[in-house]
This record gives sequence, structure tokens and C-alpha cells, in this order.
Amino acid sequence: MDYKRKLQLVMLDMIKDIDKVCKKNNIEYSLSFGSVLGAVRHKGFIPWDDDMDIMMTYDNYLKFIDCCEKELNKNKYFVQNDKTEPNFYLRFTKIRNIQTVLIETSNKDEDITFGVYIDVFPLVGCPDNKYKRKFQNICRAFAMSVDRNVINNKLLSFIFNIIKSIFGKKIILKYCYNKCVKYDCKTSKDLCCIFDGDGYYKNIINKNDIFPTKRVDFEDTKLPIPNNYDKYLTKIYGNYMKIPSEEEKLKSTHKPYYINLNGGDIYGKK
Repeated sequence: MDYKRKLQLVMLDMIKDIDKVCKKNNIEYSLSFGSVLGAVRHKGFIPWDDDMDIMMTYDNYLKFIDCCEKELNKNKYFVQNDKTEPNFYLRFTKIRNIQTVLIETSNKDEDITFGVYIDVFPLVGCPDNKYKRKFQNICRAFAMSVDRNVINNKLLSFIFNIIKSIFGKKIILKYCYNKCVKYDCKTSKDLCCIFDGDGYYKNIINKNDIFPTKRVDFEDTKLPIPNNYDKYLTKIYGNYMKIPSEEEKLKSTHKPYYINLNGGDIYGKK
């Protein structure tokens, strides 16, 4: 069994614990991105995949964080976000299995908690007005760039750096974050997985295409996916049933620097 399959089995164990918390507390969530693709195309993990993603509306996201901090085994799990770990540089939450170690090449120099993780993305409401959407998109880029620049537009990046130098990181982050999440999912027609790195408009989808979710086979259990998974996957991946080339597979996976699964199986050098 290769290390990716062993890694997937750790994540499978984690999602079962997360699913229990969500069921107990009436938190509706869905698998997202490649995890939905895996469920539909492979009835489990994509064989070469090395991560797992879930999403939920922002109100459920806040409730989920609170419930996980109270109910997940603290000897096994750490709820990681910029509130629980000041050096954490992402705007969404990761549930980390702290009985393992997973360090990726991209973050090996970061002073953060490491471990096999599941990404938890908040879905926020999108305004109908196109100019308000553009502003939400700018606020998203600014919020995500406070720690690491993700702004591709040189002029916008220049303006942002000036604003950050004047007002400081904390004020900019608080303002932009609040603007990103201000639209209530209950009253919004469209939702956006706002803090994913693939882009704002790509992540906008009609709320009724996601909720209510439906449970499908995933490995040896059943997990929720968007009810209109075809529309969701087509928007993100295009012809999602086509198996990618070996080169494309490599691009879609993370580069491991060091992995230690449950104190046993070790991959890479620390």
C-alpha cells in the first residue's frame, strides 16, 4: 500500500468523526472540489488524491468550529484557523490530526501545527448586483493577501500594499473579511466558496444546486455531496469524467516534505 492510500485512510477516519459531530448538531455540509469528484467518479477518494475538502454555509461554519472545539478528541484533533493559531495564514479552517505529521513543501518553514488535515471552507452569500460582486471579489483578494499575496493584478497589488502600510494587517483583514461574509446565505440566491484559491467567479453556484445535499457511497461509508453534482463539477472541472494525464495528476497534488502517519509509516525526510 503506497503512502497516499495510507494517508487517505487516515482522512477517512477523520471525516467519519467530523460527520458524527455534524449529524449530532444538525450541521448540513457537503464534500467539495476533488472530494465530490472522487465520490462521483470513484465512489471514494480519487486514487492519486492527497487531501479532502468539505464546505458549509457560513452560519453552519461558525457553529461547526464551536462544536468541533468542544466535542472532538483534543488528544487527536486540532481545529486550526487564524483565531486558534496566530501564525496560520489561511482564511478557512483545517481540522488537523495531531497524532500524525504532514508537512508539505509549500509550508515547511511555517511555524504552525502540522498533521493530516481536512479543509473546511465557508460558503457565503453573493450579492446579485455585479458591482457589489466585484467589490466582494476585491475584499476576498485583500483578505487572502494579508499574509501571502494572491493578487495577480499588479496595479491592485500595488494599491493594496499601500493600504496595508497605512492601516496595518489586522484592520485590513477584519474589514475585508467582514465584507466577504456579510451576505446571508439564507437570503442569497447564489453562494460562493469564498476563500478557496481557485478564484471568486469560478466558485459561485446557485444555492439550490448544493442544498439539500444527498448522501452517496464514499469508500466504506456514505457522505453528502451537492444535489446537482453534475452542474457543480462541470463548472469547476469541465469534463470531469475524463481521467487526467499523468502530468495533470502531478499538478493537482501537494508536494510532501515529511509524513509520519500515527507514529509509524514515514515518507520523506524532516
